[in-house]
Amino acid sequence: MTMDTALEWSVVRSLTVTSAALLLSGSVSRWVRSSPSGSARGRIALSLALLPLFVPDLLIGFTYRLTSARLVHSVVSTESLYAALLVFRILALHLAVRMILPESSVNATALHSWTLLPRRNSFWWLTWFRLMLAGPWRVPLVAWLAGLLFCFQEFETAALLQVDRHPVAWTVWLFDARALNERLSRLIAFALPALILQSLVLIPGLQLLRSGPALPTWSQRPSVAATTGDRSTGLLVVVASVWLLVIWPVISHGMSFLNEFGNLIGQGFLVRSLSQIATSLCEAAIAAAIAMGLCRTLWQVRSAPLTLVAVLPGLCGSLIISLALLALFQWSLLHSLYDTWMPMILGHTLLMLPRAFLLVAVLNVLVPKTVRHTTQMLQSANHVTAQHSANRLSWVLEERRWLIAFAVLTHWCFWDVTIASILRPVRFEPIVTRLYNEMHYGRTESLVALSALSLLLPWIAAATMCELCKRVLR
Repeated sequence: MTMDTALEWSVVRSLTVTSAALLLSGSVSRWVRSSPSGSARGRIALSLALLPLFVPDLLIGFTYRLTSARLVHSVVSTESLYAALLVFRILALHLAVRMILPESSVNATALHSWTLLPRRNSFWWLTWFRLMLAGPWRVPLVAWLAGLLFCFQEFETAALLQVDRHPVAWTVWLFDARALNERLSRLIAFALPALILQSLVLIPGLQLLRSGPALPTWSQRPSVAATTGDRSTGLLVVVASVWLLVIWPVISHGMSFLNEFGNLIGQGFLVRSLSQIATSLCEAAIAAAIAMGLCRTLWQVRSAPLTLVAVLPGLCGSLIISLALLALFQWSLLHSLYDTWMPMILGHTLLMLPRAFLLVAVLNVLVPKTVRHTTQMLQSANHVTAQHSANRLSWVLEERRWLIAFAVLTHWCFWDVTIASILRPVRFEPIVTRLYNEMHYGRTESLVALSALSLLLPWIAAATMCELCKRVLR
């Protein structure tokens, strides 16, 4: 199979899957927003709908690898399984985009007023098209473009499901070519068409984002009425998504983990694995901290060109970043840093910058400036009780949220296979590449236990850090 064929399959799949997810995401969004703003039911619905975004692709592929193996003789079944998993992942992404982007600045009254004008020439249609882009089409179109990019760049799940060449993905084809020691110049030449295709998505998407107003919070919008069909569809889709991507992986692996964990401790497995997990976690945390710090600076500077330059590499995907940095660190000037942690940390930082900027933007609008100012005034008060109250308020409204955002970024860095595999130092194997390699050979109880530890320990560390910071700040 050639790279051109893999690209064609990937393009057709991306268009089909993302369009299907967009049709369903409207009902899910209306179902979530039908709950009163800030209510417990609304928060639970939103959390469940967004939960698939935080499940590592590698664990999804591992869970359904045996299912894919049973479907190996049917191309349609294998591709359909992969497409269904992608639909539910992209649904969560579409909902996140709908949640974050502002409502239309062109309301129904403005559109109706324009349609009352006589349609005498092409100017009328051009203006109508621009009004629709700035109005009701903008948010769904940005969500569709984001989903298209996500689906086109997906690698880990496709690699583990690809038992016999299907599902076909250009990322897997290029990664396998790299594993077979294909020349770097040829790899970059193969990647150029994919980069051009991604540019066709990125350019209009960035233009649409640039044309919009400032980011609002979800809670600032009034709840919307949802039909019975929207409520039923939204609930059904979210339940199916959480079942396939969260509950079923826990059920299918949970018993193996519990049965084997005690034996593994006695064999010394835990001690050896903890060191590898801890080192990988430190690298991911460093990259996440750098990305978060850079994006906080970019938010304060408010320079659109500088922000675009910073986030553009990350929007091109981990495979493009890895190949570009691999070529860069082979230059004589940087060759001394080739076999160090620098390439991998830089790669993860670049990959996380778009997500970090999005998190920074959301966190900066979640708390109104008046609340921040009031908290600062209370902290400067002479009364000890007022200062303690201000510290607790600041912790709840700001510091805790920043720590959670940092933990999410670290989680995404930790589970990225592509950059860790291509740019890691020779003397160290990240835990995620070890898992990726072993997952191709079968599902043993020790592998399940190692996967569970890798998933749980970073969040346990984040919760511990949160508790320690809470005690210090109080």
